[in-house]
Amino acid sequence: MRKIFTEAKDFFQQLYFNRNLILELTRRDFTSKYVKNFFGLSWAILDPLAFIVVLYFVFGMRFGDKETLGIPFIFYLISGYVAYDFFSTALGQVSDSIKSYSFMITKVNFRLAILPIVKLLSNLAMHFIILGIVLVIFMLNSIYPTLYWLQLVYYIFAVYCLLLGLAWITSSISLFFPDIKNIISIVIRLLFFLTPIFWSIQGMPDNYAFVLKLNPLFYIVNGYRESIIYQVGFWEHPMLMLYYWGVTLIFLIAGVVVFKKLRPHFADVI
Repeated sequence: MRKIFTEAKDFFQQLYFNRNLILELTRRDFTSKYVKNFFGLSWAILDPLAFIVVLYFVFGMRFGDKETLGIPFIFYLISGYVAYDFFSTALGQVSDSIKSYSFMITKVNFRLAILPIVKLLSNLAMHFIILGIVLVIFMLNSIYPTLYWLQLVYYIFAVYCLLLGLAWITSSISLFFPDIKNIISIVIRLLFFLTPIFWSIQGMPDNYAFVLKLNPLFYIVNGYRESIIYQVGFWEHPMLMLYYWGVTLIFLIAGVVVFKKLRPHFADVI
């Protein structure tokens, strides 16, 4: 236990020591996605805005004022999708985080475990843009800010921690087993249908509902929705919260173990 505490303390010290480098790498990773385009960083707003507008008009026209759990279906859909989109996009990209910074492997004083954090921060920046657009759309439709919107910070932190554990696992394994990216793609597609984005868990038999709640994304998607629309506190689901953080802790520990075991062999496969 003392060894784990010492290593954790050293890791956070490394994060603080390399904070400027982390921010610079994050900025470069974010801008590199758009720098070659004519509109440059404008696509950081135009891309998610276009997709959300398409969702708004397609599903708004298809379902009209049809309600799901007391709100128009389109708002139910968007509030859940924005949470899932962050998870799926970040997980899909983070597996290449070590390989894309292979030149850092030879640097003795740099903790490579920081690199997945850079990729996640880059995706987090995009998520804030998308989330901001979504909240503006909600306000234009008479869904106004409340103190519960502040809970989004908690849920963002929660999904980030889950992603970090998964990032350490997938980014290290992908160097030795590139096919893991295809496996991730399949898992992401499967989770899309197992997460209450287009459907509601309300009214389902208890045994089905229990199984579906084992999906950690249920907690996140439901949390976004309850924060933005239903004004339900995260403390009102204590068992779900304990389960989610238990699963997240398992992935974090597994991520640390896998990354630490494979780290000495990174240079051999790059």
